[in-house]
Amino acid sequence: LFVFALGVFVLPFAFPTPPPIVTRFQATSLFSPDGDGRRDVARVNVRLSERSEVTLEVQRDGRTVRILAGDRAAGPGWLRATWDGRDDAGALVPDGDYALKLRARAGQKRFNTTRAIAVDTRPPDPPGVSVASATLDGPGRGECRVAVRAREQGGLVIEVRRPGAERALRRIGPRPVREGERVRYAWDGTAAGGGRVRPGLHEVVITQSDAARNRTTVTRTCWVGYLSGAPAPPRVAPGDAVGARLVDARGRPLDAATPVILSLNRRAAVPGRRPGDPIGERVGPAALGPAGTVRVTVPRGVNPAALWLVARRQDEPGVALIGLGSR
Repeated sequence: LFVFALGVFVLPFAFPTPPPIVTRFQATSLFSPDGDGRRDVARVNVRLSERSEVTLEVQRDGRTVRILAGDRAAGPGWLRATWDGRDDAGALVPDGDYALKLRARAGQKRFNTTRAIAVDTRPPDPPGVSVASATLDGPGRGECRVAVRAREQGGLVIEVRRPGAERALRRIGPRPVREGERVRYAWDGTAAGGGRVRPGLHEVVITQSDAARNRTTVTRTCWVGYLSGAPAPPRVAPGDAVGARLVDARGRPLDAATPVILSLNRRAAVPGRRPGDPIGERVGPAALGPAGTVRVTVPRGVNPAALWLVARRQDEPGVALIGLGSR
């Protein structure tokens, strides 16, 4: 028994098992060959323990789509290959699941295995997005209140920019999101450096990406005003004088003696709903005076519902857009 046990222990050292032909097989499992510079190429790495004849093919439903290496002599060491998502004729393959088939032989030894690889070039479904401006939605948390509902699992980025600008004033993310997850973000009107931005129209750009780095972007507008208010009286008719009850970003009523400038302007757009600068041409003269008493007159023949009552602070930044109700 002792001799037998000793033989069992010593035998593997006396006759060691040779290593397999392939000691490592690595391949990209998901990529998006759509030319956008993100995950455009699948990479394949095969480590060979000895010189071998290697065949590497992309197959779908058992049919060869692309030959990456055909009976190629390689090794020992690494054999590297890439796949750009095209078939042997040079055409981009359709999205779907493919098989990466590896065969190797060295003398009497054989190696045969498969890795799964997926092609996905379809952008994710656009997320559900709503953006509310504090100047229109009333005092609360943030000058721009963003709500996003992710349609797919992936990553989410929220950026705030001046219209037409490439550089973001603030950026949130990328952060992971689950399918159906709701994300809320309240922007208080400060830039990345901490200073407050000037009042005016801003863009909220929401980008969702999937596992293959495909992206979908949705843009909404938001008005940063640091003021909000209501018309006084609440409903007006052509020929009526109208003022504004103003509150600051924290909901505190503006002192009645604070100098403000009131004007009536055409309603060219609505932030968060219709893109573009919301303030159109001025209708009638503007007025400067104390916030508690200053008034402007709705011209006769003009529908008040088609106008903004625009209130501007004279002493510091602050511009409120106030919708008028007609009676």
